[in-house]
Amino acid sequence: MRRWTVAEPEKRSDDIPAPTQARVPRASDRKMNAYVEPDVQDAIKRAQFWTQTQPNGYRTFSDLVEDVLRVKAQELADEYNDGEPFPPIPDGKLRQGRPIGR
Repeated sequence: MRRWTVAEPEKRSDDIPAPTQARVPRASDRKMNAYVEPDVQDAIKRAQFWTQTQPNGYRTFSDLVEDVLRVKAQELADEYNDGEPFPPIPDGKLRQGRPIGR
């Protein structure tokens, strides 16, 4: 397993693999905001930065976040809804902010 360090030897541009193609935003895309602990933010941003030129790396932070959310949504559907997508949320029923007790 490769460990990333800041002191990596300099690479010439012809040594760096071509980055994966970033997904082009669609008109239907919507921005999301979430409160995330600083250590989690830092860890995921560093992971994206240091792996962006790898074969399975993520060219953009948004691509990584979208993939992580998609995987987690499927895991929750598998566990709580027999693997089927959850039904739409009724208007006005989505709670905002952190859950009580956190």
